[in-house]
Amino acid sequence: MKQIAYLCLSKGWGGLEMNQIRNAKAMQDRGHQVLMIVQDQSPVQLQALALSIPYYIVQKKPRHYQWLFALKLVRILKKYDKQHLFFRNNREMSLAASIAFFSFGKIKVHYFMEMALGGLRKEWFRTLRYSFFTTWNCPLPYLVNQVREYARMDNNKMNLIPSGYHLLTEPSIGQKSARSKLNWPENSKLIVVVGRLDPKKRQDFVWEMFAMRPHDNEYLVFVGTSTADETPIFEKELRTKINAHPKGKQVIWAGFQENMVAVYAAADLIIMPSAFETFGMATLEALSLGCPVVGSNTGGTSELIALYGGGLTFKNQSQEDLSEQIDQVLKGAFPVVKIEQLKQHFSFEHVCEQIENEVLK
Repeated sequence: MKQIAYLCLSKGWGGLEMNQIRNAKAMQDRGHQVLMIVQDQSPVQLQALALSIPYYIVQKKPRHYQWLFALKLVRILKKYDKQHLFFRNNREMSLAASIAFFSFGKIKVHYFMEMALGGLRKEWFRTLRYSFFTTWNCPLPYLVNQVREYARMDNNKMNLIPSGYHLLTEPSIGQKSARSKLNWPENSKLIVVVGRLDPKKRQDFVWEMFAMRPHDNEYLVFVGTSTADETPIFEKELRTKINAHPKGKQVIWAGFQENMVAVYAAADLIIMPSAFETFGMATLEALSLGCPVVGSNTGGTSELIALYGGGLTFKNQSQEDLSEQIDQVLKGAFPVVKIEQLKQHFSFEHVCEQIENEVLK
């Protein structure tokens, strides 16, 4: 049994936050003593409460170098006897490194990478920061290679550990039933985009592609909301643009959906258009349920499709190629997904065993 704290100061609710709390719950279920470090009334705190995961509420400090805040967290972690700190948000790197420093290395800091580096990170201060991490864990092989190329990190500290995925045990649902449950058109082709409404997710790119498609019997469905603690400027501008277009009537704003099983069952395919999707949890979820994916040829989605099939990739700057790959998938011209292999690799049993053997050793 290990004493593990999970640092998660975000007020958002996306794949990064979900993965952090999923891992905490899975490790708790295996007998480890876990503690979530969260902000008050954040989605993570509310989910921890619902799952009976212990948590400690702190107020996030706005400054980049947060020495006093780090000292406070060290005292909290020592009070609760936590020897390991897990974090996923790269905005918390400086804070995590400071915790390792002020604890004189007694608190082991472990970074689970779910955000790409985005370029060279070899400056002396970044290298110093990374040196305080006990392990650096990447969910996909291309991220391991990216860290080796763009940063100075001790190879002995690096691990290839996937983000865990809960295997679905509930009965499958047919497409017709799923569409009825969601109140979506039953006899049309449904092209679904999953993810928060954000310029980086490129819903505007998908809309511009969709607006050029000549098909009358298909709908574009946006599943997701704007980030909770940010002004939804992008969403407002996109809605205005779509409402002014004749094909705006073929767009469905589905918002946040609790029942993602029904979403993937109802969709003819999902699009993952982001050019910088580090991992692509929605891709993993869709593939595990047999829902085809058309994804950008960069980032995690591209690697997942290459490893496990289940969809096609498009040139990330080409709307014409995206439209062409959609047509190919709708025709069924794509590799069959290796579902059992995928589920085995991403199961929490497998992931937690790797964490115990390679991270908490």
